[in-house]
Amino acid sequence: MTATDGNAPKIGLIAGNRRLPFQFAEWAKRKGYNLYIAGIKGEAESSLREAGCAGYEEFYVTQISKVIKFFKQNGVKDVVMIGGIAKAKIRPTLDLAKIVARLLVMKNKHKGLFTIIMSMFDRSGLTVKSIQSVMPELLIGLGALGKVTPADADIEAFRKNWETILKYIRTGAGQAVVIYKGEIIAYENVKGTDDIVRRAVAKRRELGGGSGGIMAKIMEPGQDDRVDLPVVGTGTLETIAKYGFTGVIVEAGRTIVDDMADTVALADKLGVFVYGVTL
Repeated sequence: MTATDGNAPKIGLIAGNRRLPFQFAEWAKRKGYNLYIAGIKGEAESSLREAGCAGYEEFYVTQISKVIKFFKQNGVKDVVMIGGIAKAKIRPTLDLAKIVARLLVMKNKHKGLFTIIMSMFDRSGLTVKSIQSVMPELLIGLGALGKVTPADADIEAFRKNWETILKYIRTGAGQAVVIYKGEIIAYENVKGTDDIVRRAVAKRRELGGGSGGIMAKIMEPGQDDRVDLPVVGTGTLETIAKYGFTGVIVEAGRTIVDDMADTVALADKLGVFVYGVTL
């Protein structure tokens, strides 16, 4: 942590995993903010304490009221959420009980969860800002991220399957699919990217193929874009390249790149594409 500047503006960060919280901390330092971090237990790296923040405290992912109290006690009014939540430690709380009760009557549990959480922050008087509103440089734009571009057949396969992809994403079960020879062969679930790739490889083998295919990763339409934007990074590229896929298609302006420079360099090195499209 670092000494605070009494005249500097304040901003809060709810930090999950990956390197993205560190990138945000660097951005806040460059902009002259006093940064207060609420790290999610089991996700945020403890070294965030040393990332030049004015205050740092860890919370269970279900302790939303305590997170709000932490920010308000420190005079923070604007907050950003960034970083994944895959292994967060769960602890029974009154907040969790209230969320579960509201989720029971919602058809789309995934989108409903974030709607409920955002409403809790909104009612508290805190302003949750989208990461794209403060750090647009983290987002993928239109076209290829590096030098590698998809084949026309890859784009055609994505467009052909768009309605099916959209229908699946709207269930809230996952954000990604794998397409091979023009057909969807695997859908993402709660187990994440590695799992969908393994299942896609097995299906591809059943179909007599040894390599090829693309991943498409899209945010659910209508979901609050202040939280849970799809993320592509070096880990994603290493996985798809290892198993012989040619690249990933994402939504421009609504997909975050984890460590942009490293991701671009690795895409070019591995010969895989990251391609942003408008929907």
